[in-house]
This record gives sequence, structure tokens and C-alpha cells, in this order.
Amino acid sequence: MKGAVPSRPRSLRSAPLGVQASLRGLFRLRYWAPLALGSTYALLVLGAAVRTEGASLACPDWPLCHGQLLPPLERLVLLEYSHRLLAAVTGVLVVGGAVAGWLERRQEPWAARISWTAVPLVLVQAMIGREAVEQEMPVPLRAAHLGMALLTLGALMAASVLTLRPGRRTGRSELLPVAAAAGALVLALSLVGSYVSHVPGAALAYPDWPLFDRRLVPGESVGAQVHYAHRLMALAVGAALSWLWLRARRLGPFPRAASAAALGLYLVQVLVGAGNIWLELPTWVRMAHLALAAAIWALAVGLVVWALPERRGEVG
Repeated sequence: MKGAVPSRPRSLRSAPLGVQASLRGLFRLRYWAPLALGSTYALLVLGAAVRTEGASLACPDWPLCHGQLLPPLERLVLLEYSHRLLAAVTGVLVVGGAVAGWLERRQEPWAARISWTAVPLVLVQAMIGREAVEQEMPVPLRAAHLGMALLTLGALMAASVLTLRPGRRTGRSELLPVAAAAGALVLALSLVGSYVSHVPGAALAYPDWPLFDRRLVPGESVGAQVHYAHRLMALAVGAALSWLWLRARRLGPFPRAASAAALGLYLVQVLVGAGNIWLELPTWVRMAHLALAAAIWALAVGLVVWALPERRGEVG
């Protein structure tokens, strides 16, 4: 028709949609969130190995190592450098999850929001790690570094649970306050545990377990009091996880399995903590202690997210 604007070829009109479809196929939050979750968990465990082996300052600068991109071939240096490389891989996976969240922001609005929060958490954790190296690993920065890692792990666990959608039943809201209290206690216990690991004399302040140098009252030193607080908090965590299991076991397969796993891991954790004292802090036991704590924390977060009421809406 005279004066009509010629239309674009069909292939050009469909190209943006094809690219978008390809991106959606590549970036699926239900895949990226669990991958980032697993990588973050491995990073936490490897970080425990770095700390217990005394490799935290094996690379005295950041982001390079001894001023080099490729570090010297020494055991402690390679251990610390492998932790940094895994941190870089984890960062890529977290960014990939955030991209997937953006592409699925209308289908998975709450999972998308949580996947986005993981990005600044990882960035802050990296900055804390840099400051810790430059300041020669002060105890507060060590605890902050662990805390940010656990928060990142929790965010990715939340995104994973929201996207995988384990079955829900009525009555889940009654689980929310119990799961939230258990999660908060586990997080606090882990942070106090970081102080026990790094305050001089705290880890082996008492030569026995479950007593405190054959007494029920703490010693006078700062390390002894921090250790005492850690054990008392562990009792509170055990009570919270027991109550969580009692409330969750009737609410469906996922809360029953997750709460039972958290309680079972806690009982193993208690024995591992005692093993730290009985065996005088061997590396593998200290690594297992943190690995178990991180797993319990992730399970508690998963139960909190499962218990949240349904929310619908779109992210603009």
C-alpha cells in the first residue's frame, strides 16, 4: 500500500525473543541458586581449613599473593590461594543467580529479590576478607567474615527453597517463630564459636567435657568465659532444635526431614565439639565442627522460608 512503512524481516523481529529465550534457558534460578549454595558451603569448609592450618596470612596481600598472580608453590600458600579461587567461582555463581532472578522476577518475585541480596553480601564479605588480611586477621574481622559467609549461605538456601517449592500444608505458620528462633540461636552460636577459636586460650580453656575443669562455674579469664558462654548457648540451640522437630514432624515431608536432619546434625556436632577438647583441636575435627554448624544454619533458614505465608506479586 502506498505510503506504508515496510515491515522488518520475520527473522529480525524474532531475534530479541530468541536471545531472551536462550538466556532464560541458560539462567534458571532453580539451578543457579543451589549451585551457588553448594559452592558457598564448600567455601565455608575450605575457609575452616585455612584458619585451622594457620594459612590465613600465607598470602600477605590481596587480591594478589606475594605480589604475583600465580603464587609460590608452598602448601599453606596454595591452601589460602585455593580459598580465594573458590571465592571467585562462588562470586560468579552468585552473580549468575542474580541474573537468573532478574529474568524470572515475575515468575519468582521473592526468590529473585533474595538472589539479588546475595550479591552485596558476597561483595561485603570480600571487602572484609581484604581488610582482615591487611590488618593481620583481628578477631572481630574474622567473626564478621564468618558472619557474612553464613548470611550469604542463608540467602542462597532461601532462594533455593523458594524455587524448588517443597510441598506445603496448612499450619505451617505455627512453625515460623520456632524456626526463626532456632536459626537466630544457631547464627549467634556460630559467631561466638569464632571468638572461641581465635581468642587466646579460649578453645582449650577447660581440659574436660561436659564439665568446666571439673566444675559447673566458669574460670576467670576472658577465654574461659567465652568458652563457657559458647557451651551454654549450645544447650539453648539443642532445646530450640528439639522443639522445632517436635513441631515440624507433623507438617509434611520437607519440614519433618529438615528438622530431623538439623537435630541429628546437632547431636553429631556436640560430639565433635567434645572431640575438639578430648583430641586437642585436630584440624579435621575443627573443620567438621564448622561444617556441621553451617549445615544446621542452612536447614533452619530453609524451614523459616518454608513456614513463611504465601506472597504473590511481581517485581517491577
